[in-house]
Amino acid sequence: MLPDSVPEIRVCPGAFPTDLTSTDCRYKLNQRTLDFVSGSATDQAVLGATVFGLGAQVIQSPSGWKRTWDGYGRRVGSRYTQAIGKGAAQYLIGLMLNDDPRFLAYRFDPGVIAKRRDAVCALTQSAPEGRSKPCISVASKNLDVLQHDGWQRFGHAWYDVITVRRSSLHGDGRRIPALSRFGAEFAGAYSGYPWYAGSENTFSKVGRRAAGAFGTAALSSFYTEYKPEITNLLGAVFRRGRQPKTDARAHQ
Repeated sequence: MLPDSVPEIRVCPGAFPTDLTSTDCRYKLNQRTLDFVSGSATDQAVLGATVFGLGAQVIQSPSGWKRTWDGYGRRVGSRYTQAIGKGAAQYLIGLMLNDDPRFLAYRFDPGVIAKRRDAVCALTQSAPEGRSKPCISVASKNLDVLQHDGWQRFGHAWYDVITVRRSSLHGDGRRIPALSRFGAEFAGAYSGYPWYAGSENTFSKVGRRAAGAFGTAALSSFYTEYKPEITNLLGAVFRRGRQPKTDARAHQ
């Protein structure tokens, strides 16, 4: 005989979608270390430095480095150094602040879910006058009645760039300014100091490099938010591209 209610499958906010076994959603030291090593020191960082270094080689940035193997090596080396500096700063600052920098889509943000649950409770439940009762009985599937798109998601993508969550057991820590992210961008920009000539190490040019790196973080946040639409769009494009050509004679 089936139970009256089946417990909902729970995934920690920001965790890998298939990780259904975790009951502790804190951004622990081992996960923070793994993200630093994989994103800033190993193959992922090398690949990023190689690709972006190639782009800089094409546009010859900085202009003082010629389009030679030596120039390409400098561009790759500087970007790899910046990746390590950025990752190390985010690791240390995040560790001190005990933050959770993982991006979240609007619909999976614990703060958004809590507001939706309270709104559904206000619509479907009544409490004695002058008293309030906690809203804990609304199933997640019933929160779809307050599904918001458009500007809410767009604004949340930006909000998720400039803020991070406090690491907490249930992944619902309060929001704080993303000091680890801001510090990481400037640390990464300044980490390239030994590679660049003095004219490239002015505050304005370092600021431009930091702004460019921050733009990458913004793109990551928007990708997290709109990943379903991007996936569906790409799937539709490739499916359309594989469709067989229609024989015009078949319609005559």
